[in-house]
Amino acid sequence: MPLINLSKNNNFGSFVYWVLALVCFLSGLYLSQISWLQAEWFSRSGCLVVVLGIWSSIGVVFHEKIISRRANWIRNKELRQLKARLLDDSEIALGIDQVNADHDQRLSLAIQDLRLSIGVLEMSLLISGTLVWGFGDLIVQAIPL
Repeated sequence: MPLINLSKNNNFGSFVYWVLALVCFLSGLYLSQISWLQAEWFSRSGCLVVVLGIWSSIGVVFHEKIISRRANWIRNKELRQLKARLLDDSEIALGIDQVNADHDQRLSLAIQDLRLSIGVLEMSLLISGTLVWGFGDLIVQAIPL
């Protein structure tokens, strides 16, 4: 039973989101330290990271569609190979049941892995962004520069 693997895409996407989050945090910290426009920017950077977290959750819908299409393609390929073997009707029926069971298992495992990996990214971005958004002004005041 071939598995559907999107782990490389997920790791790269997580890396990009965290780089963007760090750029937001560092830019906000810098702008707060120089008092650009006489405003506190580090807290606002937390708001941007929360938006990144929400945006990353939207990507789950697209990834689920990709996984579903890949699983359907694999199932259809396996069904074509099964029918090409010139088996009798009872063997074909058993083969079709096995292919469909493998498809369901493959699809559920892939979607479960996706939701877990993306869920960790979303939660970490949302929690860190919310903490900076709520307490960023106190953090900036506590940093002696």
